[in-house]
Amino acid sequence: MGRSLRGLRREWYDTTVKLTRAADPVLILIFRGTHQVLSAEKRLKGGGVPLRLIPVPRSLTSDCGLAIRIPLDQRDRARGILSRARLLPVSAHLPCEGGGYDSVIL
Repeated sequence: MGRSLRGLRREWYDTTVKLTRAADPVLILIFRGTHQVLSAEKRLKGGGVPLRLIPVPRSLTSDCGLAIRIPLDQRDRARGILSRARLLPVSAHLPCEGGGYDSVIL
């Protein structure tokens, strides 16, 4: 085995901490359904994109209750990975300071 359990836990912790800092700009990706979200999660993780599965914010609509949150600086990498897998999201959103969301193109 290449990595120890302790090393994997540390890697997971570092990724989680990186995504939970409020000051870091993030991008919310909305997909058609749960299957697409889980497929996109698998592809993005395999491509080294740090991410977090989150509930879809109430102000955003989706047939699925899950969304993917990624750091904004990973946008281009995520676009490339999802485009090659033909799993582009239905929409992408940037959280605003007032609590709303701006739609953007992934």
